[in-house]
Amino acid sequence: MKSIADIQRRLLALGYSVGKSDVDGIMGPSTERALIAFKVKNGLQARPFVGPITLEKLFGHQVAGQKPLGTGEARWLTFARRYSGLREIKGKNHAPEILEMWKTLGLLFKDDETPWCAGFVGFVLESSGIASTRSGMARSYEKWGVNLAKAAVGCVVTFKRTGGGHVGFVVGRDAKGNLMVLGGNQADAVNIKPFAVSRATGYWWPKGEPLPEGAIPTVRSDGKLSTNEA
Repeated sequence: MKSIADIQRRLLALGYSVGKSDVDGIMGPSTERALIAFKVKNGLQARPFVGPITLEKLFGHQVAGQKPLGTGEARWLTFARRYSGLREIKGKNHAPEILEMWKTLGLLFKDDETPWCAGFVGFVLESSGIASTRSGMARSYEKWGVNLAKAAVGCVVTFKRTGGGHVGFVVGRDAKGNLMVLGGNQADAVNIKPFAVSRATGYWWPKGEPLPEGAIPTVRSDGKLSTNEA
């Protein structure tokens, strides 16, 4: 997993200015401008989102198959983190990364307005060599994998919501005990947000994959529970 500081160092090495503070580990305006300039030069869409294709262009093709080094983190969770910051594009255009998720799952949606949390989870699993439900329905995961008695880091968690459901990956708990979930279509983006445990309908783990050891870590949170996953 490449950090923002790694990305800044690579941009500097390629001759792009990332601001007066240079390598500070912050994706500020100067770093965003440098990243956009790099992407335009390499034929990529002019957005400051850093996905697998951008990482490959920056660091080489070995990044796509990168494994977590000594972290013990599930490979699919490491892969999912690469998409943090991906957002829908408002208007008639659609985020190509989200369209690619639908295509990978063999689903016919051709927009980023259709709720895509299950598309994100399925894409992450399939890209990591794990069969998903290949469904656009969040709660299809309630009949998938192995049902866990409690949450584990990297597990798929399903939620109830008015008018449907939601699905994502557990990354920890916050100081109040809320589940910290990395998911898609959370306020129209991929991010980590706190969810009330009372909303969870189950925890699920891929068949045949070893369970993580140790307790779920406490993850920093702004305390504002997710309310928009539609």
